[in-house]
Amino acid sequence: MFKTYLLLPLASLLTAGTTLQAQTTKGTRVLGLSGGDFTFERSHLEKRFSGTLIPSAGVFVADNLAVGASVPFGYSRFKLALADGTTNRNVSLGLLPWLRYYLPSESKHRVFGELSVGGVFNSERVEGGIAGDVYSDSSVKFQANVGLGYSYFITPAVGLESLLAYRINGATSRQFGGTALNLNLGFRIYLPKS
Repeated sequence: MFKTYLLLPLASLLTAGTTLQAQTTKGTRVLGLSGGDFTFERSHLEKRFSGTLIPSAGVFVADNLAVGASVPFGYSRFKLALADGTTNRNVSLGLLPWLRYYLPSESKHRVFGELSVGGVFNSERVEGGIAGDVYSDSSVKFQANVGLGYSYFITPAVGLESLLAYRINGATSRQFGGTALNLNLGFRIYLPKS
């Protein structure tokens, strides 16, 4: 009788592992939303807010290998609270195709690597200053990301994830390119092939 009680949890654990592995099999579609770079700062001299939301969609083209695209949307606003009251607003929208590989595992804990390359449209507007000038600029920049991530599957179809990525931004005629280290948090929904 005692052996029966031990076999039941073992059987359910093996079944759950098979279900989790099925999430990253060929034909599974994936939808996700992540965010990062959220900042809110307020002092007697300045106000600052920034944030980025990144919806994405993809499909597994082979077991543990997915391709897709993300559409990052970013917004930032900075206001200097002095007499001249300079305000800087920046909006960005991009299209970044991505490639993601999950290390094979039957655990709820999954590690993956991701590479994305694409373009980001950026619009900036600066108002105020001593002369009260208005400056506007827009550009399209090259962007590439390479990162390492972790997914925790809270259900067989939903995973919470974090991605630590190194980002390279291309230069424009008026601005220098740059690099950054980003941490994004989000979730993904896995829709198995019917």
